Amino acid sequence: MISLENITKSFGARTLIEGATLTLGPGERIGIVGPNGAGKSTLLSLLLGYELPDEGAIRRSKGLTLGHLPQEILTAPDQTVLETATRPAGRLAEILGELDRLPEEIRRATTDDERDALSTRLAEAHTGFADIGGHDREARARRILAGLGFRPGEEDRRLGTFSGGYVMRAELARLLLDLPDVLLLDEPTNHLDLESVLWLQGFLATARSTLIIISHDRAFLDATIQSIIEVDRTQLTRYVGSYEDYVQERAARRAQLEAAAKAQDRRIKQTERFIERFRAKNTKATQVQSRIKALAKEDRIELASESSRVHLRFPQPERTSDIALALENIRFGYATDTVYDGLDFRLERGEKTVLVGPNGAGKSTLLKLLGGVLEPSVGERRLGLRATIGYYAQHRHDLLDLDRTVIENARSAAPTQTETFIRTLLGSFLFRGDDVFKAASVLSGGEKSRLALARILLAPPSVLLMDEPTTHLDIPSVDALIDALRDYEGCLCFVSHDVHFIRRLAKRVVRIEPGNVTEYSGDWEYYTWKRSQEAEILAGRTVASGPGDEDLDGERSGRGRRAERRAAAEARNDLARRTQPLRMELASLETQIEALETEKGGLESQLADPASYENPRFDVAAAQRRHAEVARNLAGCMDRWVEIQGALETAEGEFPD
Repeated sequence: MISLENITKSFGARTLIEGATLTLGPGERIGIVGPNGAGKSTLLSLLLGYELPDEGAIRRSKGLTLGHLPQEILTAPDQTVLETATRPAGRLAEILGELDRLPEEIRRATTDDERDALSTRLAEAHTGFADIGGHDREARARRILAGLGFRPGEEDRRLGTFSGGYVMRAELARLLLDLPDVLLLDEPTNHLDLESVLWLQGFLATARSTLIIISHDRAFLDATIQSIIEVDRTQLTRYVGSYEDYVQERAARRAQLEAAAKAQDRRIKQTERFIERFRAKNTKATQVQSRIKALAKEDRIELASESSRVHLRFPQPERTSDIALALENIRFGYATDTVYDGLDFRLERGEKTVLVGPNGAGKSTLLKLLGGVLEPSVGERRLGLRATIGYYAQHRHDLLDLDRTVIENARSAAPTQTETFIRTLLGSFLFRGDDVFKAASVLSGGEKSRLALARILLAPPSVLLMDEPTTHLDIPSVDALIDALRDYEGCLCFVSHDVHFIRRLAKRVVRIEPGNVTEYSGDWEYYTWKRSQEAEILAGRTVASGPGDEDLDGERSGRGRRAERRAAAEARNDLARRTQPLRMELASLETQIEALETEKGGLESQLADPASYENPRFDVAAAQRRHAEVARNLAGCMDRWVEIQGALETAEGEFPD
């Protein structure tokens, strides 16, 4: 579909990509990762044709359609959300043009032959319109917009009345409505809430387009991609598998390279010692010259230094009372829209709580009420003994003075700290040397996020409130933040769309829906299990009873209990008959899954082995296509296996053990 052949791309004196070769086949799902500024977005621009390589060639299949979601979008603010989402492009735009133009041309035709030819073209246009889903286009657009977080009725509002994040969602809906052959997404989750991210994951899982995704959300990558392309130090390196597979394989490759470099270094030093020792001896002249020539031809292994990474550690705050922060009987709303009425909510010392729920339900509002940023019209906010609040806003510019420098922003957060302490802390956030004298206004999104975090660390709170803390942070920085927060002994309450971040940190999940707050006293896995149980109940299905159910057998007569046991036995026999086909299919699926996993592992080993690419009989493209096909089949089998397991569990829950 797309091939890059020995391409090089520079901007001024800086080379971002050099001598890169890459082939992308149909149906592939690729994540692009690398340090900020390494050239990930430049690679997308080259694939799209927005940028041309300085050297080399880029080839695309004839008729290939491409769709792109950039980080910044130019919009038509007077269009409605629905008009934006259904804006035609490519083949659809051509067909709509023909449907609009051909009737008038038929009317003006002067001969029967001309009229017949135009009528045939019009019929073909109508057929083409139906084939690409033109008739249900608006209904599909409304479903996609709902999945991306637009509430009923909002699709008919003008785009200019929405924030930039919702503009991005409308443009994303347009791409998802008419999926192109190749879909390129640059940080698609940055402006989505958790519910929309999970919906998008599910949508992309069944999409037939080739997917190329830049994302700092590793859980989203793992849910949508099958291989990784790393952009780093002008090179493109491909890794087969998930993001976690990439991390492990990258470490293994570096370990092998380090071992090879050490062995080479020992060999070179031995050769140099031989040359130095016997250079003046005529009897060794031939051997010395031979070694000098061999040394000159030696292809030295160069180990690139590891990229600088953020190192975070939250100083431990002062110990508070058991209840660190509480809201009592809170009423709050915007204009005529009441968000909370009679809300009681508390945060306990040391607990880590995530707020989840649909967009607009009030998650950020609750954080602001907890942080004292908003004042309720009714009710009271109570701080625990020795409790101090740190609020990390979703919009980082709210936390920074953009007219001041990095070090001035840091110093204002901790005026009593020494210059040495402040600069040392800023250095751990990668603000080194003259970087501390940059104005906050010129910082990138990731740099603003790091500076805002540094300000909080300079005056560590005992209650930390964080709204989308991972936005604009790269994956290593997110991992560093997770490690720091896991060790943090204060109280943490946060909103995030990053499932990996939530899974690693949250020990309590609070779901917020309009007018309703529900607490789940467990981690993310417990929350998702509990939500699935609730969905089963709402769907009218019987779920397996949990512990604590009362045993009422003692209140029944002996005759009644015997009748119940007979009925239960008959129910079990009936269940065995009804579920036998499912159990047979389950056994067959397990055999298929084992075979597919074995084949997938073999292909991944081949594709990861440099020796494979030196074998002229090894067809790289065919192996990649087969790997993608096996991965799709494996995912389908796994989905069906989960579906059957769920059906069996539901069926088995219909009678007592």
